[in-house]
Formats: sequence, structure tokens, C-alpha cells
Amino acid sequence: MINKRDLLLIAISVLCSMGLFHLLYQSKNEVAISESNAWSKFVTNSYPDDLNSNDIAFVKAARIGTPAVVRIAVKNSTYEFWNESGPIVSSGSGVFISKDGFIVTNHHVLAAGNKFEITTADKKKYAAVLVGSDESTDVAVLKIEKTPCPFLTIANSDSVQVGQSVIAIGNPYQLNSTVTGGIVSAKGRAIELLKGEFPLESFIQTDAVFNEGNSGGALINAEGELIGINTAIFTKSGNFEGYSFAIPSNIVRKMVSDIISYGKVQRAMLGVGIEDITDRLSKRIGAEPESGVYVNRVSKSSAAEKAGLKTGDIINKINGVDVFTYPHLQEQIALFRPGDIVNVQYVREGKRYDAEITLTSPVASGNVIIRSDKELKALGMEVREGFGRSLDAGVIVHSIISKSQLNLAGMESGFIILELNGVDMNKADDLIKEINKNSTQLVFKGIYPNSNKSYEYKIIRQSVGM
Repeated sequence: MINKRDLLLIAISVLCSMGLFHLLYQSKNEVAISESNAWSKFVTNSYPDDLNSNDIAFVKAARIGTPAVVRIAVKNSTYEFWNESGPIVSSGSGVFISKDGFIVTNHHVLAAGNKFEITTADKKKYAAVLVGSDESTDVAVLKIEKTPCPFLTIANSDSVQVGQSVIAIGNPYQLNSTVTGGIVSAKGRAIELLKGEFPLESFIQTDAVFNEGNSGGALINAEGELIGINTAIFTKSGNFEGYSFAIPSNIVRKMVSDIISYGKVQRAMLGVGIEDITDRLSKRIGAEPESGVYVNRVSKSSAAEKAGLKTGDIINKINGVDVFTYPHLQEQIALFRPGDIVNVQYVREGKRYDAEITLTSPVASGNVIIRSDKELKALGMEVREGFGRSLDAGVIVHSIISKSQLNLAGMESGFIILELNGVDMNKADDLIKEINKNSTQLVFKGIYPNSNKSYEYKIIRQSVGM
């Protein structure tokens, strides 16, 4: 028999558990701003009685998101009559993605300037430095010297659903911290907007209102998580006319990580030409439009060719994620770096196959392939190989990653590696084979172009075999 005392203890335990659950749920979404007392006014569980549960969710999301969105004033010091305040040549929005002051925005917001001033939601101003920018994805990263900063958690944009309610936060027409709402209208949109050598478009389309100044702002879900960076609108007048486009957060996460770690985006390639299966193509090849993406070309010596893919294959999954359009496939491959291995599911003559493909770098001019295999990246370099190398021996270092082991050892891009640990080097595979021997010390010997002087660089690997 349970007596009254036991019942009272059980009741207290249940109430405490409920309170703990509420606290954990609250802290999950508000941890980004709870570290700074300056933002405490945005965090509250007090809501008017006439708000329904859906309203409360989005009010809470807006309170989480607003402190993390900043206004960016872009200036250019090269203009005549430059003074301390400087002319503002453009402005936009940005989003804190870490407590130590990293801000993501659009490349096109910053492109016209070389000095950047951040205004936070509490109207404080900070000078920002450009960490890096990528025109092909329209992603850029700034940093300010302030900590802690209120930041947004980056959500998995693959989980975003058409019809899902979303909130956009930005600074249109200098109306700071403006919040608008809408739904996700479509995913994987390509609108032929982006420039650069490898334009990547797989936008989230929404009817949330964007206008001039919203670029670089946050698109968030009901939990206050970042699902996209607001980038463009469809318009004939120059103002919002119903549809807006945001870069998916998964692409943002990858590009930001690359820019912070390497100073530039690390692009990976399958080495195939692809196209959507239109009605016309469907009739010619006998495949349904929604069956995948058609391979119309396989590049010679590419990762795809080495894995056995052929012209006429239909790719329908990358690492288990469905890809039914050109932008869908582009988006999935963009999440990886050269040297990463992906599982590609494809259909050939009605039969389904799987291939493990090691991605490579894009092919540069002169049919020269840039190798960024994981073993090379771990040391801090990319190398060039392929036709037109014009070398009897050696491997050319294409680039050196800032603050990497090889950078600190003094190696510079253009160095021709002739030997590694006494073994002759003629191609990237020779380097990788020797690196994988797990020697504690790596000794690179070689020369620089137009120089007969020999150079030697040594690095010690403390974690070999780990």
C-alpha cells in the first residue's frame, strides 16, 4: 500500500521532473544568447494570454533570432574624399554563428568595399575583418573582436519541408531587426543568379518578405535555428514581389568551415556532366523524370570514371539522400571536400548499382588536376598533376594552407617536391603512398621554379597511427 507521504513524494518528484524537462527544452534553444546578460531582455517565458501555442513558438523564435542578426555597413577606403567615417557603398545583414564573433553573410553584400562596420541589435558598433569570401556560393565570413556573442545554431536544411513556416530576420531599408514570416515554397531552386567559376544554386524558396538590406540575414525555423541565409528576391520592380531565396544552411555550414579553416572553399568534383530528366529526355531514354539525374558525360580520368560510371547512367542518391534535379546533386556534392568518399547510387539499364567514389578537385586550365586528398590536406597542401605539367620529375605544390604544418615549416606554393623521405616523387599518388607509411618525421626535398638551389622542409607528426 502507498501511504499519503509516499504519494506526496511521488507528486513532488513528478513536478520536479516536469520543471527539469521545461528547463532543458528552454536551454536547448536559448543557450546561444544565455551566455550574455546584455541579451537577457530578449529571453522570457512571459507571453500575452491571447497568443496561441503556434504564435508563442514564433515569438520565441524571433526573440532567439533577433539578437544574432547584425547590420553590415560596407565602406571603401579607395574612394576620393575618404575620411574617418567613410562613404557607405552598400549595406546588408549578417548572422552570428559562434560566440567568438564569426559572422556569415553574402559575398555580394561585401564585394564593393574593403572596410566593414557591424551594428548589433543593441545598437553597438564594431569594426569587422574579412575572413574570406566565395563568389560561386555567395557566402562570406566576417569576424569582430567581441565575446560572447549571441549566435544561432545551424540546423540541418535537408530536414526543411515544403509548407513549413519560417521567419526571416534582417535590416531592410535600414529598418534594423525587421522580422517577417512565411512558408517554404520550394527547395532546390536554381535561378541563374550566382557568378564565379563554379556557381552553386540550390536555394530554399520562401514567401517571407525580403527587400534591400535583407541580404545576408537569417532564415530560421520555429525552434530559432538557422536554416538559410537570405540572398535574393524574384522581382521586376526591384522590390519584393512574392518570392525570396535563401542559401540552405548545410551549404552555409560547409562553406563557412572551409573559409575559416583554409581561407577558401574546398571544392569536390565527381567528374560528370549531368542534366535534369525532362519529358523529352524521358521519352528518349525510357526513364521517369523523377527517377534521378541523367549523366550525359563522364570526364576522362575523373573520380566517376575510375568508379565505373558511364554516360547514360542515372544518379538517384548521394550518401542515401535522394537527388532528382541538377541543383539537388550539386548541393549534396558541395557538402564534401576533395579526398572525401561518397556513396553514389545509380541506375543502368534498369539495374541499380552502388559506387564508393573518392572525390577530386576541379580540373583547372590545361587539363591540370588539383589534388586535395585528405592526406595532403592534413599536412596543409594541394598539389598539381596532369597533362601540361612540363616536368621530368617532381610534384608541384599548388597551394599551402595558412597556419598548417607545412606553412609553419616555410614551404610555399610553387615548390616542386622531388623527394619525400628519400623516395623519388613523380605524382600525387607517390606522395600519398609515402605519407601513409606513418613515419614520425617527413622530410620534403625539392626546388622552386627558375632556381637551382635545393630546399628541405621537415615536419614532425606527433599523432602518427592515432
